[in-house]
Amino acid sequence: MKIVIIEDNPDILDIVDFILKDEGYEVFSCADGTIISNLDKINPDIILMDEILPTNRGSELCKQLKNNPQYKDIPVILVSTIPHLRTLAQSCGADSYLEKPFDIQDLTSIITQFAPNI
Repeated sequence: MKIVIIEDNPDILDIVDFILKDEGYEVFSCADGTIISNLDKINPDIILMDEILPTNRGSELCKQLKNNPQYKDIPVILVSTIPHLRTLAQSCGADSYLEKPFDIQDLTSIITQFAPNI
C-alpha cells in the first residue's frame, strides 16, 4: 500500500515516515503540497496531510483532490493541532482526521481503517 505524507514539520515527517515504513507501507513524503502534482505517477492509496503548510492549507488541497474525478476516491486524512479539526475535515471532504499530538497506535489504527477498502 502506498501512502503520501504531506507534513511541514521535519521531525514529525521523519517519525511518521519511519513508523509507516516500519509497518510495511511504501511511503512518499513532502514538506508542502507540491507532491500533489505527481499523484498520477505515485498512485497513492492514502494521503496523510497536515492542515498548516507553508504555501497551502491541507483542507484546500483536500477540496481540490475531492473535486477531481481522478483523485476523489483516495482517502485523505487531515492532521493538525488546530481546534475544530473534525468540523474542518468534514467540510473539506476529508475521509478522516488525526489530532496532534498522536501516538503510534493512533496513527497505525487510522491507516488500517482504510486498508480493507484498498
